[in-house]
Amino acid sequence: MMYWGNHMGTGDWVFSIFGTLIILALIVGLIYWAVSPNGGRSSAATATGESALEILDRRLASGELTVEQYEQLRETLGEARPRTSNSRPREPAGAPG
Repeated sequence: MMYWGNHMGTGDWVFSIFGTLIILALIVGLIYWAVSPNGGRSSAATATGESALEILDRRLASGELTVEQYEQLRETLGEARPRTSNSRPREPAGAPG
């Protein structure tokens, strides 16, 4: 930086103003992130309040899981689905079969 008569030149003022605006924008963004309801730690399950079983049911219905995967995960959660003697859970719509 070149100082003329103990003052900054025009270019120095421009860089100084933009630098200050950038720093202020970063501070405001950080404060907004810190006080937002999720604090930047959002997930779909916590945002909607779904339980693990509801998520499994939804994933089975949308075809993301096979029936075998669904049953295995449900047993892992400790919620085995009671089966009747002759009925098997149906395959999700559109699942290859």
